Amino acid sequence: MNVLIAVDDTAESRHAVDTAYGFFGPDATYSVLSVGDRAPIFVGGYGAVAMPTAADMNMQLEAAQAAAEHAATEAAERLPEVVDTDVETGAPGATICEHAAEHDADVIVIGTHDRSFWDRLFDPSVGRYVIDHAPCPVLVVR
Repeated sequence: MNVLIAVDDTAESRHAVDTAYGFFGPDATYSVLSVGDRAPIFVGGYGAVAMPTAADMNMQLEAAQAAAEHAATEAAERLPEVVDTDVETGAPGATICEHAAEHDADVIVIGTHDRSFWDRLFDPSVGRYVIDHAPCPVLVVR
């Protein structure tokens, strides 16, 4: 079984890694994916909208990439098996689904966050996107 574990730098993701190994055991093949979200294009405040400079966007992208690399490394260290780790940049939900399709994942494992209505309204759920668009079953760990 080819298990794709999508992680970020949260306790929920660490729990998802542990649960995935508990469910699928040492006979599964594991890969860990962490996605650094793209930097926003527009930045505004008090009614003004300004375009960030290329340097600003590059710094934000590098920070997202570094955070994603840290999350992937930390997750891989929690698994006793040797795993493939991948770090990508883009829209997390779409990137996870594309990665699963390209690597023939049998299941995607993700952690879920307890978020309020307002949090979900202003920052759509990656998990919801993955559940709705994944090319394979999704195990959501609470």
